[in-house]
Amino acid sequence: MPGNPPTNPHVTAGFDNPAPVYNPDSRGWAILRHSLSIAITAAVIVMAFMVVTLPIAAVFFIDEDLIASDYAKAVLVAAGVGVTASLLIFPVAFGFERLVLRGGPVWKALAACAPVASPVVAALIFVSLFKIQPSAAVGDAFGVAILFFMSFSVYWLSLWSLSAVRYGAWRLTQRMSRGRRFG
Repeated sequence: MPGNPPTNPHVTAGFDNPAPVYNPDSRGWAILRHSLSIAITAAVIVMAFMVVTLPIAAVFFIDEDLIASDYAKAVLVAAGVGVTASLLIFPVAFGFERLVLRGGPVWKALAACAPVASPVVAALIFVSLFKIQPSAAVGDAFGVAILFFMSFSVYWLSLWSLSAVRYGAWRLTQRMSRGRRFG
């Protein structure tokens, strides 16, 4: 109908401007969320590596037996592993997200359980490494599976946290534009 504003205006929300319609399926929002989730997952892997190894490295820094460039190379390798793991998780998370958005309550329940179930599965795989004592190749595959499940948990939490923040901001601007109180 002529004269009606579009359903998804490209304006900045404020007191006098209408807020854009919340559209989690938009391509730009999906690219932004997944890009940020890739970066957050890689950063978490690097930070976890540094938390585990920095106390050990500090002892060598004090004794001056460890060269700082060697530790920096190890941190860069951890960053490379984090980015690689994030990029491998991306298609799985993207497909799973599409199933959750288009699926029914069962998919939504699976999405809510995924951040908890992933570390549990990783812990079970880790325990099975000691029970089975596999060959080196199988052990490496188990290690990759552990990294995948732990990284998926971080990726999935960051992906949906960003959606929750955006939805909360959208709701807040809706309330502000209608002049409602915050309580």
